[in-house]
Amino acid sequence: MTEGGGARLGRITFRLAVGALLLAGLLPIANWIPSERSIPWYPNAIRAWTIGLVWVVGGAAILAALSDRLPALWREGSVGRALAAFDPAQARALAIITALALLAYLGIATAAFDRRPLLIDEVVQVWQARGYAAGHLWLPLDPDPAFRSTLNLVEFQGRWFGHFPPGWPLLLALGELIRASWMVGPLTGAVAVFCFGLVLRRAEPQASVRAGALLLFAFGPFTLAMASSHMSHGPVLMWLLVALAAWLGWLERPTVGRALLVGAALGMAAITRPADAAAFGFPLACWAVLKIRNGDRWTRFIPIAAAALVPLGFMVAVNLATTGAAFTSGYELLWGRNVGLGFHPAPYGPAHTPLRGLELISLYLFRLNTYLFEAPVPGLVAAGVALLLAGRLGAVDRYLMTAAGILLAMYFAYWHDGFFLGPRFVYPLVPVLALWTARLPRAVAAWAPGQMHRTAAYAMGLAVAGAITSGIPARLGAHAAVEPAMRFDVDQAATDRGIHDAVVFVRESWGAQLLARMWALGISKPEAERYYHDIDSCALDAALESAETRTDGGVDRARFAGLMGDSARLVRSPFSPDSSERVLDGAHYTPRCAARINEDRQGFTLLAPTLLSRRADLLVVRDLQARNRRILASRPSASVYLLTRRPGVDRAEFLPLNRDSVAGLPAGPPR
Repeated sequence: MTEGGGARLGRITFRLAVGALLLAGLLPIANWIPSERSIPWYPNAIRAWTIGLVWVVGGAAILAALSDRLPALWREGSVGRALAAFDPAQARALAIITALALLAYLGIATAAFDRRPLLIDEVVQVWQARGYAAGHLWLPLDPDPAFRSTLNLVEFQGRWFGHFPPGWPLLLALGELIRASWMVGPLTGAVAVFCFGLVLRRAEPQASVRAGALLLFAFGPFTLAMASSHMSHGPVLMWLLVALAAWLGWLERPTVGRALLVGAALGMAAITRPADAAAFGFPLACWAVLKIRNGDRWTRFIPIAAAALVPLGFMVAVNLATTGAAFTSGYELLWGRNVGLGFHPAPYGPAHTPLRGLELISLYLFRLNTYLFEAPVPGLVAAGVALLLAGRLGAVDRYLMTAAGILLAMYFAYWHDGFFLGPRFVYPLVPVLALWTARLPRAVAAWAPGQMHRTAAYAMGLAVAGAITSGIPARLGAHAAVEPAMRFDVDQAATDRGIHDAVVFVRESWGAQLLARMWALGISKPEAERYYHDIDSCALDAALESAETRTDGGVDRARFAGLMGDSARLVRSPFSPDSSERVLDGAHYTPRCAARINEDRQGFTLLAPTLLSRRADLLVVRDLQARNRRILASRPSASVYLLTRRPGVDRAEFLPLNRDSVAGLPAGPPR
């Protein structure tokens, strides 16, 4: 085959892949696959997108037609000249956009997220960061861990530590030194914007496209949410863009400083989110190998490798201090060896198969169509059409497309569904999609100049207008309402109530208590998840009570395994507000179990946000019914409170208790 034929075949293959991904993001593939995940809102989404396409494309076509008769509607190059004022190739423009982005992220972190971590992942990483800031990689394990055991926290050989890689907690620790860890996410988001501007200088020759891409990335709703949160996806994207910007600068003028920055950024990405770092680091390594083959001295790349080893060495040191093994992470120790990539039984839930991988990728792309820009039309369409019309890709584009493909392939082979504030696992695709979205008018102009070009430009403008006036405000409003229980600041609430020197029992749901009791018995968290989801809650409660009374501290796993035999007949609890609890169809509940259901109905809250309490005079622990008396011995003079949230009430509240009534915490008279 000739070189020209090979190039044509490559372009055809590339376009087929782009088309397949576009279809995967528009079709309800997840609904066609028998699984626990689906897209129940698919009909509503398709209806909204159809209306949006009619409005955007139809309106654009009308405006394009009218522009022939009304020249004032279209002045050739006027939009490009306006956008060029924001060209990141100009240092002043890049600085202004970066500063405005930082202000936006800080504002959203305050207004929408209350400056609080809202997901258990965020809480645990802030918890890790506080330990790092205090000089600790782990804390001594509580004498009775069940009172504070939490998902994503590891209890191992007397140590208590988070399961996350140390990269993001290390950055958060810098914020913790001034008690402002909430600012670190917005700062990393602003650095990502700045570095993407530097990348655009070398990746895109047209000023208006550079400006449009940077604005779409910096102020797109997905970026606004991620950069304002405590999640690790924004920071890893920052490190990846730092590495790429430094690499492109090093290609133009190789210096040791730039080489060290490339390596350090890649190393920090690797200890923040290893899969994302691998997806973007591997093609960069191939690029380096290609340069060596083309005559570059390999010794010039030594500083890159050396700098990357420094963060990796820190991660090894953290592993040694926590798990006791250099290459065993807390994540693997907690959830088992099946946490990695591949098709195998998952730590919990259904086994990960290629079919389930397809389901997850379809879900990510479908969600991206909404969360990427919150426009009236699917968010991937503009970038997809621009890619289908693209000619030969430049070096930076080839790198970005390769990295994007590897990222999708890796999460195709990963078992967990990553969703919070959007399809978070594919967040590193946002700058790539922003760039190709901004290229759509130019791509259409090259393919069909004239009225078609005008239609594409008007469509872009109408879509952006719809996002700004409707989609983005609605999404930010939804973010402001997410996870109300996680927004609770126990220290401030106690101060407002004048509470000092107190033991606070947090009333969680019966289901959360069951999980904590299993962890306390030494049942691993993956095993506990399986028992919880495959055993009737009342039967599980009885089995746990029996195990807790054993003098040898053992667990009769055969009994638990036997109880899982009826898992096919289980349904989500129709009785408790915590529907994750399981009920065996037709089972009769004992008075003890009925009492637990009634307690759920009276209200409960979450222990997780209280882990971030800074007040030494407050001992905040989980309510464990009859076991609660064990806690009071260490605080004989402390007052006692129950922290719960009544149905229909937004905030948790403190209820004073008699010390004599702590076992079981009945609704008796207050102190």
